[in-house]
Amino acid sequence: MAVSTRRAPLAFVLALGLGLAACGPETGSGDRSDTRTRPVSEAQAQSALADFGLEEQGRANWSERRFERGAYVFTDFAMTLEDGRLTASELTLTGPQRVNDHPFFTALELQNAVIEAPEGALSADVLSLIEPSEPLARKVADLLRGEDSLESLDEDRSGFGFARLELAALEMQVEDTPSNSLTLNLETLVLEGFEEGETLQSGQLSALAMDGHDEQGGPLSLRLGDMQVSGVNLDGLDGNSPLGVSLMSPDQAPYETLTVQDLLVSAGGIAITLPELSARVEMLGSGVLSSHLDLPSLTLSPAPGHPQSANIVRSFDMLGYDQLELTASGESRYDPQTDRAWTEGENIIRLVDGLSLSFEQELSGLAAYAEQAADLTGEKPGATPDPARLMAPLMIHQFRLQLTDESLMERITSQIAQRSGVSEQQARVQLGAMSRMGLAFAGAQLPAGLVDQAGPALDRFINSGGVLTLEMAPETPVSAAVFADYPAPDAQSLGLSVTHEGGDAPDPK
Repeated sequence: MAVSTRRAPLAFVLALGLGLAACGPETGSGDRSDTRTRPVSEAQAQSALADFGLEEQGRANWSERRFERGAYVFTDFAMTLEDGRLTASELTLTGPQRVNDHPFFTALELQNAVIEAPEGALSADVLSLIEPSEPLARKVADLLRGEDSLESLDEDRSGFGFARLELAALEMQVEDTPSNSLTLNLETLVLEGFEEGETLQSGQLSALAMDGHDEQGGPLSLRLGDMQVSGVNLDGLDGNSPLGVSLMSPDQAPYETLTVQDLLVSAGGIAITLPELSARVEMLGSGVLSSHLDLPSLTLSPAPGHPQSANIVRSFDMLGYDQLELTASGESRYDPQTDRAWTEGENIIRLVDGLSLSFEQELSGLAAYAEQAADLTGEKPGATPDPARLMAPLMIHQFRLQLTDESLMERITSQIAQRSGVSEQQARVQLGAMSRMGLAFAGAQLPAGLVDQAGPALDRFINSGGVLTLEMAPETPVSAAVFADYPAPDAQSLGLSVTHEGGDAPDPK
């Protein structure tokens, strides 16, 4: 889905680069302190204009400049950029001044802004930045003076912050080459409480439309009706699935609330439809964190007009699907006092008319595990920590994973039968033989006795559907480190079992 562009214009980098690339709790007001409301006289503001390259016309031009209510207003503003040109019907710079011997301002607003560059163009009815932190204010001043590049805005967010950033009626066209273009339209984007380059109090995006090409040269499109998020922790997004982390470990959730409405994505020959999604992390009265996820429907279907579309259609047809529909819901909890996490109620991911996966878990030592990981990484930066030492603090109290067949086994064996020219019963035998072969190869790395249980249970699941359950219920909590060294303890001592229930076909003979 990546779209390659060599350079992004100012408004796009400032708004989407700092904001959407960011998508915790508030970390405080940073270094803005009393500059939020500090009055600025015309003499003070005028003495600071040179810091913004606005003392006299030259690189920047305007038809009128006036000072009113602590702000300079530039009418018919135009400025030469590093590789392009910026124009606006008005540029308002509020509170230009020097703070700690550096340029600072309290707000910047562009009306009817247009940025033109060789790679494309951008326009917006409104672009405003309110109460920037001192590092961000210095960076913007450097850009206005022409002493810094646009790309550097998102290279280092250290100390960056603002009270509010708003974009309205954004239109953007980027074209590196005729075969690599991107168009983007956005009704509104509002980000509030961006602190220290790490957290975002809240964000709202509405009516987003994007069209372009993916890495394979095929069509890419995205439509989003509305997205709202609060309490975003940027570090929590790195290398993790936001939804997966929130569902399994509430203490690691990278947001407090997330809602998505009317998402449509087409990329790589796959069309994704997500009518709605909601997730939240809340503190219960007992001090326990609770994380909820509700995904009523997510549909995957072949997208026409892509080089991979025909292959995807064939892949769907192989299992008798025109499309795949997924649903997910669940709740997990975390108690900081006992450093314990567990699932609550039903936690389930379901392939409609195919297979459902439900799970339960109870773990402890999560904070100790995170501290151990930090310590081991610090011992030898860049090296891979010893798995046994890394996982030693993580204790497994109970775990259960259930697979419930809803037609997937029948679909798979039917396809094997058609492709191999055998009966469906013979196909089930073939599939069972393949599964037992896989278990045999993995046997040496699995706890002793587990293969003896898993083989017959898998055979019955393949032949009759029903429910396949993997459970770990030790008499006393077991350290996850036991799975880092082989051979692992035997299945009985770990409380490990694989069982099968239900189904409507006879067991294999």
